[in-house]
Amino acid sequence: MMDSEALRSNLAGAQSFATLQPSGSHQGRATEPPMLSDPGSSKRNTISQEDLVVFKNRCPHLCEFSDQFLRERTIDELLRLESTSIRIKDAERSRESEDRLAGNKAALATKFYDVKAGRDNRCNELHPARFLPGAACSAARQFITARDVIGLANPPPLSCYDMNSVGMAGFVQARGWLELGTNGSSKLRIGMFNLNNTARSGKTTDSDGIQEMKSVDEFILALRTLRAAAQFVCNWNYSYLALENFFYHKDFMKEELRHDENPARTLCQYTDFIISENANRWRDGSSFICFGELQGYWDAFVGARPQSKASSHSYRHRERSQPDQFTKKEKKRKYPSSDICGRWNNNSCSKADGSCFNFRGARMRHVCNWRDPAVPNSQPCGQSHPRVGNH
Repeated sequence: MMDSEALRSNLAGAQSFATLQPSGSHQGRATEPPMLSDPGSSKRNTISQEDLVVFKNRCPHLCEFSDQFLRERTIDELLRLESTSIRIKDAERSRESEDRLAGNKAALATKFYDVKAGRDNRCNELHPARFLPGAACSAARQFITARDVIGLANPPPLSCYDMNSVGMAGFVQARGWLELGTNGSSKLRIGMFNLNNTARSGKTTDSDGIQEMKSVDEFILALRTLRAAAQFVCNWNYSYLALENFFYHKDFMKEELRHDENPARTLCQYTDFIISENANRWRDGSSFICFGELQGYWDAFVGARPQSKASSHSYRHRERSQPDQFTKKEKKRKYPSSDICGRWNNNSCSKADGSCFNFRGARMRHVCNWRDPAVPNSQPCGQSHPRVGNH
């Protein structure tokens, strides 16, 4: 087949040659056309073997073709081959990651790891099975499978995990390690992972010996510590990561708890509730509360709290009554000061009549100081009885 590109080039050259010929010159002789290359002929401007080696070094994509094939091509064709190969490689590279991941996932069903028997003491002699690739099934399935394998029996809890390597040494109470290492424990609390609570001593505010958190930042650090500690103790349990990401996605409920007097306490109560529910699910052999379920649990938890309702009602009532309070303060009647002893009218003055003086040295009378609030500028009663018990 003829090369269409070379044919167009020859036709363009012939037309250009005809245009350049002067009129009337060389009359009587046939005009000789310029030397044109035949696209179908084998006489082509090929490249030598020595130049081909250099060309392949400069254009590595051409190394995929044979030397015979390349020597039969022109320089222009070789350059077009190189540019086309580059574009194809770029397109393949963009699909390479997705194709490789999809292929690896499809091969999971037929690829098994042979785990050999051996010993493991969780310290200086670790079994190679600990370093298998991460499970690619759902996190819920890992949780349920772990429950089937481990059961309700627990290995001895430890506190010697290398939290220092992640910058959290000393963040966890001893009870926190104990309860976290006990799968399905209903006594685990977020306060056990509070740095301020761990370093604090003295009177506690909780029956479990846990100080109450005062700020949301304190709660955020405690939750991050809990998630990091769980990664050491039970790296198959993603319930703590789901809870942390839920709070992070919701900006730790700043908008919903803007009227709460102590939002950190509310967040701690909800976290302890979720941890307890996940413990119940572990004992029942079902999956933990996933990210999508946490919003529904939050709505139900906050909606059932009487503190939240009282706080919201108090805030709305305070907003409505604030102008009235200012009005009442403005309309409150003030009576001028008098020389009547106010303490005597409350039965709290122990001085005798005639010997009672105020801090300025003025003598104070022991008579009734009651005034009629319905009468403007009313005068005191002035009787010899105290106001208390008589008016």
